[in-house]
Amino acid sequence: MPARADDTSWHLQLSGEWSAPGGWVQVRENDIQGTRLHLSDDLDVNDMQTIRLQAWKSFSDGGELHLGFATHQLQGRSSTDVPVYFNGTTVAPGRLDTATHFQDFIAFDASYWHRLVDVGRGGSLYGSVGATYVMLNFVVHGTLAAGSVGNELKEDFYVQELPVPIFGLHLRYPLGGQLRFTADASWGRLPWVNSFRTEGGEVKTAQTHWEAVLGLEYTLSPRWKLAGYVFHRYYAQDESSHEDGNQISLATNGGGLGVTYQF
Repeated sequence: MPARADDTSWHLQLSGEWSAPGGWVQVRENDIQGTRLHLSDDLDVNDMQTIRLQAWKSFSDGGELHLGFATHQLQGRSSTDVPVYFNGTTVAPGRLDTATHFQDFIAFDASYWHRLVDVGRGGSLYGSVGATYVMLNFVVHGTLAAGSVGNELKEDFYVQELPVPIFGLHLRYPLGGQLRFTADASWGRLPWVNSFRTEGGEVKTAQTHWEAVLGLEYTLSPRWKLAGYVFHRYYAQDESSHEDGNQISLATNGGGLGVTYQF
């Protein structure tokens, strides 16, 4: 959320978000195919909480450096009438809970923004290039079935993670007085590549990230601002090797509130 072109101070924004997640996770271990678990229908994960910290600094040439950190929580309490297979472990019919806490799902990003054109009276359109890095350890809880080959009910996707290049467009437009409209769209894709890790042979990974965010920003004072926004975000990771076959697809729709301090 850029500042004026002649403002070279730092801006720090802390936000809280709530969203409704959709998608699924599936984890294979050797010849034991994982059960495809849908977040809402199978795991009863109906909301995701996020804490987001963003910092940015404007430069006199119209460029900006943006840094971000986010941590997410996915929790659900469900049950299953049939055995579930996850990471080579068999979960007996009964309780099946998702317990992916804030420390299990962390994302970092960095990007450089450059003002492309002026829009209307006082608005600006920016283009950006950067990268994001996600550390996900998906965790479930349940009762191990008798004779289960494995005993681990988590999948550390972050072990095969690589930075993903991200490209974006960002509109900032004053609405008069202390109010400003913000719109952001970004997309990133990592095609099938060697992760440079070995787990039962070469591990290949592919990832996709994209988001669209619409918001309003209200200036309280020269140093403080409030922001409210709605968003759609999508994250997918696919890992494949002789030993593993792990996939997650996560789409979220929600909103957030943030406070910004300029220093």
